[in-house]
Amino acid sequence: MYKSENHNIRSSVFDSVKTKQIFSKKYVFLPIVYWSHWTLLIFCNFGEDLDSDKTCMLFLDSLQTTDSSQRLEPDIRKFVLDIYRAEGRTEDSSLVDEIPFYVPMVPQQTNDVECGSFVLYYIHRFIEDAPENFNVEDMPYFLKEDWFSHKDLEKFCDELHSLGTIH
Repeated sequence: MYKSENHNIRSSVFDSVKTKQIFSKKYVFLPIVYWSHWTLLIFCNFGEDLDSDKTCMLFLDSLQTTDSSQRLEPDIRKFVLDIYRAEGRTEDSSLVDEIPFYVPMVPQQTNDVECGSFVLYYIHRFIEDAPENFNVEDMPYFLKEDWFSHKDLEKFCDELHSLGTIH
């Protein structure tokens, strides 16, 4: 949606961003669909100074065999800079370029249809597992390939199905 050339859509996105002041939140979860594949971008501590050791971006992808993180990173950084400008902040693009962008090795899907479920479960587990005071140096301790099992994911999806929230 953001990459759309339709300026009305872009304007709507930034109006919403300004109203909600998303970077004042500790964590911002941004599901991204690219080539019919869902991934998750997490903005961590963007209310801090950009040179803080707490500010970073986490890109969680259940199909890391693709190069989606490399393809999307420039657009993500442009999006961040555009948000700062929409909020009236004066951050320089070189500061935005220096924000750490991590692609941790997280549990991977085993077929071509689970990506949306993984994104929901990444959000759920991140909220449960993230430390009170997240910082870049402590980051890898829970975002690992064995962060959760497929059985855990299946149980989560079964719960969502029983609530009628996904089909």
